[in-house]
Amino acid sequence: MARHAPKRTPVAFVLLLAAAAATATMMLLSRAFVGQPALRGVPLMTRRAEGNLGGDFWAHPWAEELAASPKGEDIEFDDVVAHFNAKREEEGLDLLEPGSSPLVILEGIVTNSALSGQPGMNKAQRIADGIQASSFLLSELTE
Repeated sequence: MARHAPKRTPVAFVLLLAAAAATATMMLLSRAFVGQPALRGVPLMTRRAEGNLGGDFWAHPWAEELAASPKGEDIEFDDVVAHFNAKREEEGLDLLEPGSSPLVILEGIVTNSALSGQPGMNKAQRIADGIQASSFLLSELTE
């Protein structure tokens, strides 16, 4: 009886292509951020413990007004929603819908605000910083 070479299945081919694509993507991304601080070898928990130290972004006037809120450390999620809904109403935009994606993301930013922002910021400033760091959320809140 003649021995036949094993059949190559389409699944094995797809897995091989996926592995090659993943490798190529990792190689490209590792070179894409030249000049950025390397965090390789630093445990994720260590990086998270330092908080979000922000970065370069365009300061939106609505977020800047929120950062200047006299409520400071006492600001709550409902206060933030009321702020953006008042601004939206002034601009003739629809109010933010309860349970919508932007509000779910915003609630996460408010809830986790103690873990983010630059040192010395109060809660309102940390929330504004978190909002401005997300181009998706900022556009959903202001457009």
